[in-house]
Amino acid sequence: MPRNWDPSQTLNNGQVEWPQGPLTTDTGQTFPTVGWTPRWVDAWVVQARNGGISRPGQINVGASQATYQKGSWVPGRWTAAGIPPGWKSGTFRRGLATGIALVAFKKGTADAYEWWVDAINLR
Repeated sequence: MPRNWDPSQTLNNGQVEWPQGPLTTDTGQTFPTVGWTPRWVDAWVVQARNGGISRPGQINVGASQATYQKGSWVPGRWTAAGIPPGWKSGTFRRGLATGIALVAFKKGTADAYEWWVDAINLR
């Protein structure tokens, strides 16, 4: 699966402003390709309390936020600048975090989904 988060994300007052990255299919094609129309991206950023990535089985509560995009698509890019209720908890710090995203799209007449998880650097 191709990387679908920009490797570095910008921090502003302890939040990621605004999560973004390339919008590609699992074969590396850029959205929108013929017959693929993006409809929605949900993006979550999480960071362990120590400013890194939690390891499996490790409970290390830290910062989290959720944002989304549902329109204004730039070919081959997503920017999640929509804010849902309860969108942020905690304060992000510079360093490693985890980016999780889900894109819903139309492929022909059917609904389809792609998701990805990437290590990201908060700066």
